[in-house]
Amino acid sequence: MGGPATSREGSTTSQEVEYLERAVEMRTRYMVLLLLAEGPKTGYEIIKRIRDLLSEIGGGASPGTVYPVLRRLEEEGLIEASEEPHGARQRKVYRITPPGIEYLMKSAERALNALDIALKLHLIAIKGIKEPSDLSPALREQLIRIVEKLESIKRKTEQLIEIAQRFIP
Repeated sequence: MGGPATSREGSTTSQEVEYLERAVEMRTRYMVLLLLAEGPKTGYEIIKRIRDLLSEIGGGASPGTVYPVLRRLEEEGLIEASEEPHGARQRKVYRITPPGIEYLMKSAERALNALDIALKLHLIAIKGIKEPSDLSPALREQLIRIVEKLESIKRKTEQLIEIAQRFIP
């Protein structure tokens, strides 16, 4: 992600830093729960998966972000950890709990509502382009990338709907 937001004077305010830290924590909490819903993982595996997933947008996760989130999620009862043998050593493996799954579903609903609003706003914006000649070649290339990403989202959404419908009576 980019650097911290700056005030009009060019310096970062404590309120802006606090907001950015909270946003990173919320994103990390959500991703950790999503990854643990996939199956048990170590902290290292979680960090690696987040880095892999966010690499195309320049994001990632550091141990300094993930491990405090894991501790808080465990304290809240949303995940649980157990020590498991790994060669000559023990390693901590995290699992999502039923309250964690419930929290994840509520979070997913909020995220999907935000995505729905964002897509509505983008639809309004794209409808505002009256003629193809209104776009520069650079914007046309960007629009091609947006359409490709939307097609990818469409395929994943169709898969998600198909899987989710198995759980609906």
